[in-house]
This record gives sequence, structure tokens and C-alpha cells, in this order.
Amino acid sequence: MIMKVKKLISTGILGLMLACTFMQTSMLVKANNHTDKVFNFSFIADGSDIAPEAPRAKNDNTASYVKSNAGVDQFSVWFGGTNGNNADAMTSNIVSSYAIMPAGSYRYISNNAYGRFRNVYPIFTVGQDNRAHRLSGKWSPDNISGRY
Repeated sequence: MIMKVKKLISTGILGLMLACTFMQTSMLVKANNHTDKVFNFSFIADGSDIAPEAPRAKNDNTASYVKSNAGVDQFSVWFGGTNGNNADAMTSNIVSSYAIMPAGSYRYISNNAYGRFRNVYPIFTVGQDNRAHRLSGKWSPDNISGRY
């Protein structure tokens, strides 16, 4: 009789552990706008910043994601926020600190855009040397890593 009770309790505990495991995996972070968008452009580093990417919807409070391709120049990036559809590096509402992006690196850039602005966009710059620079990689407003 005692063995049956112990077996029943053990089976119940095992079932509860399995149920908790399945519930936990169904509650993973799911960012709404985490699809990567490719960027690839050149510009002259004359001291100006450039925001060549159209704003994209910021649907949750996860960090934005930027990846630099291998073989491109190092650059800096930060994010601006807007409620419209236009990106403007010179009059932007800055919503993040900047991140230095060596070639082949990636960063999760925390920002405070969610709840303040509908859209975000990356702003790029390189050192002021009056030379042409090529920047390429990909970015997304949200991420699925769960980083904030």
C-alpha cells in the first residue's frame, strides 16, 4: 500500500515537472518586428550622420539588433524614434546610446522608444576623414533573444 502511494506521488511530481517545462517554453519572448532588414551603402565621412533606412515599427521593449558584415569599415550606430515615416539624422529624437560596430560584429542596442514612438531607425556615422566608406549588414527594431 505504501509503495503504491509513493509511486502515485512520484508520478504526480514527474507530471507536474513536465507540465511546468512545457508551460515555460510556451512563454518565451516573441518580438513582433524582429525580421532583419539588409543595409548596404557608401557615403563620404565629412562629419555628418546618415539615416538611410526607413523607420520600422517598434512593437515591444526589447533591444534593437544591428549586425555589421565582415570586410566593411567600422562604424557607429544609434537609434532615432519617430511617429511618422521619415528618418532624419539631423533632427532625430535619439532613443539609444551609440554602439561601435567593428566589421563582423553584432550588438543588441537598448533604447527607450517603445511607448514613446511608433517607429525607430538606425543612424550611422564613421570617423570624419573625408573618405568614402562602405557600410553593410542588417538590423531589426526588436529581437527574439529576450535582451532589453
